[in-house]
Amino acid sequence: MMKNKKIIIAAGIVILLIIGGIVTAVIINSNANSKKQQEVSVPTKQSADELKAKAVEAIKNKDNDTAKANLEAAKKQYEALGDTNNVVDTDAQLYFIEHPTTPPTTPGAQATPVTDTTK
Repeated sequence: MMKNKKIIIAAGIVILLIIGGIVTAVIINSNANSKKQQEVSVPTKQSADELKAKAVEAIKNKDNDTAKANLEAAKKQYEALGDTNNVVDTDAQLYFIEHPTTPPTTPGAQATPVTDTTK
């Protein structure tokens, strides 16, 4: 009778250790996954610079909608990074997209704003 009790107690301890190991593994895996998600969501200067470069390319191709979207995304990343110079630069580029001008036709003349007839 005493031998059976010891076997049951030993089996119970083994089961508890196995359950504890499984719970520990799940918790560790969950923490690792949340850290990976945090790392992915942190903007980098490189990714912001790439967005700005894509915007410049879009401006060259006269695709202002794509340029504006990329500049706005880059600006948010620069703001998150605390990169004031690039925030100001993207703001300036966004201004020029939103306020296009025609080049002067005579030397010394000032550029005139383009009237948007689509609005």
